[in-house]
Amino acid sequence: MMCDECGVRPANIHLTTFVNGEKQERNLCATCMTKYKKQLPNMDLGELAGLLGGFFEKALANRKSEEEDRFDAVCPRCGMTYAEFRRGGMLGCADCYRAFHKPLEELLVRVSGNAQHTGRAPGGVDGKVAVKMAIDRKKQKLMRAIAEEEYETAAALRDEIRALTAQLEAMNAEAEAGKEEASDE
Repeated sequence: MMCDECGVRPANIHLTTFVNGEKQERNLCATCMTKYKKQLPNMDLGELAGLLGGFFEKALANRKSEEEDRFDAVCPRCGMTYAEFRRGGMLGCADCYRAFHKPLEELLVRVSGNAQHTGRAPGGVDGKVAVKMAIDRKKQKLMRAIAEEEYETAAALRDEIRALTAQLEAMNAEAEAGKEEASDE
């Protein structure tokens, strides 16, 4: 789940407030939560975290044992179990990804908020990939801006998406021209 405020980082804090008897819920990243801390000067979140720490540790331990019971898959190639993966943190072979597909996907969503890679691309990867990823991120922000009726922000994002799309088309045209030149030689 992504942060409701910035839409860029994964949300790891769920904030519920009551304003004039109306319940408001927000999912925030740590960075955006600092903005809300300034708006809530009477609330000591550090003390609250200390009180709830033991509760969350116990809940997490229960969740891990339930998870291991639920996913008792075994890799057909190397014989590794999901419980062994959880203890060691490393898969045994390439087939483990297929054998543990469902629990791995759930783990990725829980840890990073998304099962699809959205981080940096490796060094030698084509620049087109980075532009495509930037377009996808801007489209997500655009959808949020429209949903929140922030039309000026949405218009700016639309223009940025158009510019990036034009840049991507130019890159594709250059690549095609390079292929034609190579085939002519």
